[in-house]
Amino acid sequence: MQKIFFSSLIFLSVLSCTSNADTSIAANTGKSNENNVPSNQWELIWSDEFSGSKIDTTKWTFLKNCFGGGNNELQCYTDRTKNAVVKNGQLHIIARKESIRGQAKDEEAADYNANDVSVTRAYSSARLRTKTKGDWKYGRMEIKAKMPQGQGIWPAIWMMPSEWKYGLWPRSGEIDIFEAINSNTGIFGNKIHGTLHYGDFPPKNSLTGTEYTPTTNIWDNFHRYSVEWEEGEIRWYVDNVHFATQTKDAWFTLYDDNGKTIRSQKAEPFDQKFHLILNLAVGGGWPKAPTSATHFPQQMDVDYVRVYRCNVDLTTGTGCATNIDPEIKPNTPTTVKSE
Repeated sequence: MQKIFFSSLIFLSVLSCTSNADTSIAANTGKSNENNVPSNQWELIWSDEFSGSKIDTTKWTFLKNCFGGGNNELQCYTDRTKNAVVKNGQLHIIARKESIRGQAKDEEAADYNANDVSVTRAYSSARLRTKTKGDWKYGRMEIKAKMPQGQGIWPAIWMMPSEWKYGLWPRSGEIDIFEAINSNTGIFGNKIHGTLHYGDFPPKNSLTGTEYTPTTNIWDNFHRYSVEWEEGEIRWYVDNVHFATQTKDAWFTLYDDNGKTIRSQKAEPFDQKFHLILNLAVGGGWPKAPTSATHFPQQMDVDYVRVYRCNVDLTTGTGCATNIDPEIKPNTPTTVKSE
């Protein structure tokens, strides 16, 4: 997610508390059995079609805390069915306005305490990840989803390193497949963002990304959000429309080697295994807080998550590029932020 800051011992994660049945899931409007592999050179290697009656914990782990994601977010993330449930053939991640207490620290902090309830928040939501259950180096990641809307609402589909080979965030990288903030309000409208985070530790970190406006509203319709990631290149798509490319010519990282700080020379840090994260945040430094005009509950609906590998070259992931738009010039992002 955009604008993320870490202390030296804190990684990104988030969630909190108990378990409850939920009866307020919005009606199903987008379930699809489509099997439109971009090309016959892509092989499906991992997926969740959400066809069962509950979240598959062999594929997903809930994060539980009120840490704020490093972005001053306003929610507690929980593992309750009030905040994440499989129903009608879809995963529903639900943000609610309610007083809730939970853990102050991220789960990967050395002093994380699962029984801590020292933080009180005004919103609850959910964040799920595939770490240790789905970790990939290169491939096509495709997620079909319908998004929430409103001031202070921040849904995200993204990837983080499964091992921090080059150091803590963002030296080991971050791939944001999809983000949107404050959809259907003001200047934000129907814009989405695809972004990379890399470089040195904050405040010298770097991020580059591209804005894109789908042809129909992301809160009214399901869209397919994808990246194709190969050695030295990452491409972003919506509904198989190519809208951005970034390459190793632009990204970089710094890492320590025998007491020396080395600047990457090849495809680092995007040459290691990453895992997927789905979450719905409330507030934070980028979108700011909800207002009285923001309605709750807010809901992110996920129809499926699919991961493919390129069978042309299993080592580099190259040779399966889909629908390349020759007008897209690599490394010419429409949004560049220094925070």
